Amino acid sequence: MAYKWDSLKPMPSKRVFATPIFHDENLYIIGGCDERGIPLDCFEMYNFKQKKWHRLQNMPTKRAAPAVAAIGNKIVAVGGVSESQAPLDAIEVYDMTDKKWTIADPLGEKLLGISCVVRENKAYFMGGMPADTNPSDLFVELDLATNKWQKMPPLLTPRYATFPFLIKDKLYLLGGRQGKLPTTACEVYDFSTNKWTKLQDIPSKRVFAMYASTESHLFSVGGLLQPANLGFSDACEVFSIEKEEWTTCKSIPTKRGDFGVGVIGGKLICAGGLGNDGKPLKTTEAYDVETNTWTTLSDMPSSHCSCSFITVNGRLIVCGGLSCRGPSNCADVLDFS
Repeated sequence: MAYKWDSLKPMPSKRVFATPIFHDENLYIIGGCDERGIPLDCFEMYNFKQKKWHRLQNMPTKRAAPAVAAIGNKIVAVGGVSESQAPLDAIEVYDMTDKKWTIADPLGEKLLGISCVVRENKAYFMGGMPADTNPSDLFVELDLATNKWQKMPPLLTPRYATFPFLIKDKLYLLGGRQGKLPTTACEVYDFSTNKWTKLQDIPSKRVFAMYASTESHLFSVGGLLQPANLGFSDACEVFSIEKEEWTTCKSIPTKRGDFGVGVIGGKLICAGGLGNDGKPLKTTEAYDVETNTWTTLSDMPSSHCSCSFITVNGRLIVCGGLSCRGPSNCADVLDFS
């Protein structure tokens, strides 16, 4: 058994800050920014059986980093960053059967940096930042079958750009930002009791730290130290879900932030990102929580930071982002077999 990088055909559009989603064996890449930092309406799909990208109908609203959920034959895009760099309240729904977008009622609050998970055919959206930079405690449920929204108990710590993980019917919410400052909040929502609980804070405060999970652990890795002139971090912090406590573990070999991350072959994978020399990286490293050791894997085929990444079917897929030559359309896949 070994880790191996491979490359898909390049995406039709070069972009950063796009949102990926995997549904019915197809990879969708939604929105993002071009080389000038202007949000896009691009919507593209990679069909793994055909090994081919398809341009789909553009979104009605140009946006970067929308929150996205796929349920049934529909994809819903919520919020994000507009062409004027302001938060959006636009909600649009793509019907995979009709291959068309429709405009839904707006969110009611213009927000960027919303996070999303899907549970039992319902989408849950949380957090966000409005134009005044005061973070939101938004937590809402969307039932796409009925087009009905339901308010949920608000977040204990208002924030945006969080990392949500659904584990054994509990929603773990890690990190994020309040204005320009990172937060170390770690909280869990129990769907059986409809209550949030505050857990032990993440040990160190960083911006652009990356997070991942297994059924038993949460991982907090890398990021930009505070104050920022201290550079990128080599932090590796692991939360035991059973013990409900964080442990500071062996440092990641390469200090970095804003990279692709996921758990493949039972190990935490950190791929690409931005290092202290200011250049996007190809470096790939794997962490074994059982032995508290890091292993250096082969480099990615392309350099990526501010990229789209997603873990599906035992593979880490990394698309676009910034390369050493600017915005990229490269798409790379890490397999364990």
